[in-house]
Parts: sequence; structure tokens; C-alpha cells
Amino acid sequence: MPEQYQKEIEDILRQAEADAPLPKQRRQSLRGMVWQYARQSVSGGAGRFSPGRLMLAAVAILLAAAVLRFMLPMLFGPLAWAGLALFIVAYAMFFLRPSNRGAARKQWRGRYLDGEASDGGAGGAGQSWLGRLTRRFRK
Repeated sequence: MPEQYQKEIEDILRQAEADAPLPKQRRQSLRGMVWQYARQSVSGGAGRFSPGRLMLAAVAILLAAAVLRFMLPMLFGPLAWAGLALFIVAYAMFFLRPSNRGAARKQWRGRYLDGEASDGGAGGAGQSWLGRLTRRFRK
């Protein structure tokens, strides 16, 4: 049985080498990466607050406060505090919001991998830390 898997893997590797040429590695500048992140943060669902969007809004408010500091000095303080508070909220959301990564069941060749239950796995990759903690104490 193990020889069958080894032969199958070697066939797949041989076929992959023959079929697909390696893509060229493209170096991206820091400015390009920031622009790509900003574009991804803004796109998507219109009514959803994501940490990336809130951080982008916070930076925009802080920049507006810096520009308006010389024109309207009385607005600098409230805008700067609002931008800082929004940035802290977005930073906290980034760490507190559960991610959706790993929530889908893993498949290979149309079959689900062993060790995964029908509800997405006993490990609870898609569940919050509070749900896992309460389930642990219920047992």
C-alpha cells in the first residue's frame, strides 16, 4: 500500500514539473504593498466593519487632523483623539475577532480528510475561544 502512494506522488510531481512553468517572482515595493492592502481593506461588503477599514479610517482622520492643525487649531485635539481611539478599537478588533480561516473542512481529491468530524472538526477551528473554553468545562 505505501508503494502505491509513493508511486502516485511521484507521478503527480512529474506531471506538475512537465505541465506548469514556474511563475516569475516579482518584487513589490513597500508603497505597492500598502496600496494593495488599502485597496483590499476598502473593497468588499458595504455594511461590514473590518479592522483594516477602521484602521484606514483612523489614519485618514489623523492625517486630516495634522493638515487642519494649522488652518483650524481648535479641531486638532478632538480629531486627533478620535483618530487615536478609532485606531485602538480597530487594533483590538484585529485580535479579538475570530478568523474564518480553517473553518471549512479540508478535502483532497473530493474526499474529506480523516479525523475531521461533520461539524468542522472537534478542535473547533472556527469557534471562538470562549466557546472552546465552556465546552471544555462542560465535560
